[in-house]
Amino acid sequence: MIDMTVTFDTDTIRLITLFENLTGAPVKDCIIEENVIYFVVDEGKIGLAIGKNGNVIKNAEGVIGKTIKVFEYSDDMCKFVKNLIPQCTEIKVRNEDDKIIIEARVEKNDRAMVIGRDGRNLKLLKEVIKRLHKVDDLILR
Repeated sequence: MIDMTVTFDTDTIRLITLFENLTGAPVKDCIIEENVIYFVVDEGKIGLAIGKNGNVIKNAEGVIGKTIKVFEYSDDMCKFVKNLIPQCTEIKVRNEDDKIIIEARVEKNDRAMVIGRDGRNLKLLKEVIKRLHKVDDLILR
């Protein structure tokens, strides 16, 4: 496993620190978009980040002033993909020409939600998987 180092700018580091202080959940990765901030928290810490009845995450959203989405990290690539795409029914990992490709099967009626408007969600999922698991591509089937 190659260790991928993700570098953050100072704003991102500030946000991560704030989120960790508010939730007590260690953050592995953070992607900031216009209205949404995505955090990937350490395995087993998603409950800490969300809190009872979602109170912790609601409080963090109030303090930060943006919608927050939290995903749970896993060293197991398939489990991590399942954490990112709960609607996934089947996950295959292929190695083609030294490129790691993940195929995720999603039911037809869930597909639009997983892909998102203009493919925004899919782009984000690919980015997160690339950053944390050195995957070259994610294909939805």
